[in-house]
Amino acid sequence: MNKERLTKLISSAKFYELNLHDDNIKACLIAVYMYEDFNDEHLDFTLMEAYRSQPTVFIGALRKTKEFRCCLEVLNREIE
Repeated sequence: MNKERLTKLISSAKFYELNLHDDNIKACLIAVYMYEDFNDEHLDFTLMEAYRSQPTVFIGALRKTKEFRCCLEVLNREIE
């Protein structure tokens, strides 16, 4: 797990005053974290795009994956 990437995303969420305890925000954070096909310099922009759209179907499908659940455990530890 790339902890630096996760730390950047958490910092971006805090900067934009997103509620890190909201399940949809967590799902957006993890979706952006898992999607490694873009440059890390654009994490904040990508996070806000995911936050604004929050595609319910895709977030619902993502939540059912094993990788999501693993990332969620790590995310929850990091934000506590």
